[in-house]
Amino acid sequence: MRACFIPLLIVLVLLFPHLIFAQNSDQNERTLAELESINTQQHALTQGKIKGLLRYSGQYRDSKLHVLQDSSTNNFKTKKQQQYSALGGYLGYETAPYYHLSAGATYYTSQPFGNNPDNRKGLGGLYEESGEQESYSVFGELYFKYQIKGQLLKLGRQEMPNYRFVSLSDIRMSPITHEGLIYENTLLNNFQFNFAYITKMKERNAETFIDMARGARIRINNGSKPLIRGSYNPGNFNNNNYNGDKKEMTMASLIFNTEDFSIEGWNYFINDFINTTYLYSHYQFQAIDNYSLELAAQYAVQKDVGSQIAGNIDTWFYGLKLALENRNWNYFIAYNEVAYNENSYDGGTIFVRWGTPQMFNSFQVQDSELAGTRSIGAGIQYQFDHNSLLPGVNIRLRYGDYNMPDRLTQTDARQDRTETTLDINYAFNKGARLSGLSLDGLALQFRVAYDDYKTSYDFQQYQQLHGYDFDNVTDDFIDIRFYLNYKF
Repeated sequence: MRACFIPLLIVLVLLFPHLIFAQNSDQNERTLAELESINTQQHALTQGKIKGLLRYSGQYRDSKLHVLQDSSTNNFKTKKQQQYSALGGYLGYETAPYYHLSAGATYYTSQPFGNNPDNRKGLGGLYEESGEQESYSVFGELYFKYQIKGQLLKLGRQEMPNYRFVSLSDIRMSPITHEGLIYENTLLNNFQFNFAYITKMKERNAETFIDMARGARIRINNGSKPLIRGSYNPGNFNNNNYNGDKKEMTMASLIFNTEDFSIEGWNYFINDFINTTYLYSHYQFQAIDNYSLELAAQYAVQKDVGSQIAGNIDTWFYGLKLALENRNWNYFIAYNEVAYNENSYDGGTIFVRWGTPQMFNSFQVQDSELAGTRSIGAGIQYQFDHNSLLPGVNIRLRYGDYNMPDRLTQTDARQDRTETTLDINYAFNKGARLSGLSLDGLALQFRVAYDDYKTSYDFQQYQQLHGYDFDNVTDDFIDIRFYLNYKF
């Protein structure tokens, strides 16, 4: 893939030199003196942009697992305690443009703060090597950027927030960042073209960048349950995890977007592993009184390619969503379904580890990407006006019902489950001050989820029939999260 990439760039430059190297029309009107004062190294280095985030984040989850492999007693349980409390964030700087060229770097860190007991494993807010709760620090961004009107070219380590399956997933202390080259073109009205060649990614709680196949977390089995289906090369794996050749991702998309309607097409290709095609569309129109109605649909298909390092992959999912909203209220109901295919990796589970899962019913804990999941989600949200009793407060309540494959004859059976989540967000009004100190950029978020797992399944009969343990037999648990962010 690398060998094909350089010729592709050369072809783009040869075919579209007027686009790649064009000057902004407003800049052409400037005097020579103005241009000379702007396009200097001193101006670029001293007039850049600083970005920063100070974040406190804590999470607590205390669940119980039925460990069948350790006991023949149905009621045997062991605690799985998880918790972290951390202080950190990021600090970044991007130079001012120098003949449209700029450079940037961002340093991310997470440090234990408060209560982090040794007998509890972290949940992604701290570095989790061997289950420990240690700090981490890393340059998650280090890039060069070339930008002119309607076009962007960026190379290096960078945040990629808006590429659907490739995104930040910023739900812990620091986001996922990626390494590679991106090109964005918005020259045509209402259209956007995106291209990316992504070589590596850094997971949220990691210091090192890994290739896109390792980032997908391919494994041979989960306990005694095989995940890979069909033929594969065992030599590509070490201690159950993929350890073969490094794999890159090529991504391309086309988006058409107006004020009321959008349609998107995305494709993600990783050689010898997987090809993902994702389609999304939404339409919004005025319905009754002051309410607008939004209809949205999504569909994705994943197929193995090349030498199939993860064996057979043949799966899909789709979703439908209906939302009704006005200035303060938002109501929604959504449906997602994932294919069930015992000849596909983990029964048809969707690979989503490069960013944020795209399913409509991906909530706080449940992401609805597991094989055969049929989920129904509903929610209500209220945004207080700035002149109301609680200005800046946003409250959201969501409920999801996840119907999983659970017949004894199904190899990839799992427990049915429901999730109820409550989010309370507060962002200070612009211009708010405390004792002369600006509170712009300060926000708080409290999240709590109750996950109810159905435990009426005959786990021992399943184990006898299939020869391996039922996957993750879990009791109900509460997941609590708190964020305090100050962004500048």
